[in-house]
Amino acid sequence: MFFEVADVTVSPVVLILWSIVTGYVFSSVGAAGGILAGIGHISIFGIKNANIIKPMNQILTTISPVVSTPMYIREKRIVVPVAISLAAGGIAGALLGSWLSHSYLPDLSSYKPFFGIVTYIVAVRLWYELTPGFRNRQVKVKEATKTFEAKVKELKENGRMSEIKEIGVNFTQTGLGNNKFTFAGQTFEYKTIVPFTAGLLVAIVSSSMGVGGGFLLVPFVTSFMGFPAFIVAGTVTLSILVTSLTSIINYIQLGSTMDYTMLMFELIGVAIGSYLGPKLSKYIKAVYFKALLAIILTYTGTSYVFGKLIFELTGFKM
Repeated sequence: MFFEVADVTVSPVVLILWSIVTGYVFSSVGAAGGILAGIGHISIFGIKNANIIKPMNQILTTISPVVSTPMYIREKRIVVPVAISLAAGGIAGALLGSWLSHSYLPDLSSYKPFFGIVTYIVAVRLWYELTPGFRNRQVKVKEATKTFEAKVKELKENGRMSEIKEIGVNFTQTGLGNNKFTFAGQTFEYKTIVPFTAGLLVAIVSSSMGVGGGFLLVPFVTSFMGFPAFIVAGTVTLSILVTSLTSIINYIQLGSTMDYTMLMFELIGVAIGSYLGPKLSKYIKAVYFKALLAIILTYTGTSYVFGKLIFELTGFKM
């Protein structure tokens, strides 16, 4: 099937199948969804216009946040002021990043190497998550998650859901300076400028590449700010939704176009993959899936960044 705006001929079946893979990664791994969307647009579907690829990538990365954010809010698993600070910085960063990218990375030859570098960063993160040290810490995270979920179940069964405020996110101090909140009986502190700055810097990178930015924000909020992993996903997801929408709108205002017919097939695939992720991930060991994904992203990053040089030196085309 020929897609006029994207100027490519590709089977709708291929579009849907790759988008299912992308959606599965969205919902089961929590990173690399935007990267896989970009790989599909660049290498599998063959789109040559970088300023079409970027907003289309980000359209696909908004599906998961739209679905999951209301759930996180109901469960009080979003640190809303932090999400607002990340999003406020992200709006400024998205406007700047999309403008810089649209102006200075308009063609595939200039955009592809930078996209490859971002792919490398995600691959490094996945390799790190495969290390014993990281996996040991994840055991503690899972135990904390089970404890929280058991408490919520107990409150529901006893008709005491009003008490969820005791274990959910509750702020005791808010403002432009220091902030404090409690979660599951523990107190956490942060300064407003910290998430704002992180949101700004990450959005410049993510919007210029046409990806979500979760691969940078999640480890920052978890490791640097020291928040429990159980409330990080919702907090970051809400900010990414705002940042991605800002970036998409700015790309369109700057003159970027999208192939909406192609997106229709891709959104079907992403929706299916996002549904299958939680269903199937319990039967597939995450360590094996992450290892395979890390290998694919490492190869892709090498191809995008050094492919031309490798071909000139060895004659091998990646």
